[in-house]
Amino acid sequence: MHIRIKKWIESKELKSSSFADKIGVNRATISHVLSGRNKPSIDFLDKMIRAFPDLNSNWIVSGDGLMHKSDGVKEVVKSKNIKKIVVFYDDNSFEELNP
Repeated sequence: MHIRIKKWIESKELKSSSFADKIGVNRATISHVLSGRNKPSIDFLDKMIRAFPDLNSNWIVSGDGLMHKSDGVKEVVKSKNIKKIVVFYDDNSFEELNP
């Protein structure tokens, strides 16, 4: 997921520090997420999705679909095979599982 977050930041032509400011998280948090050291929390993803309404949440979490939402058109992603399962926990952490 950290690679998709990097791609998103690059697509918006932001530096990691301005991205951190825009979504309201600590700059060190961004550094840890972008390096792959830490996985982003649900709160982090929620802030990112709220700050960038054109971000496709399916893409950022699972890699399915397009990076950007189509101008207000709801995207439908069809998949015959499950590529990844994301498990969300009560402590706002999550885990990606490959079936």
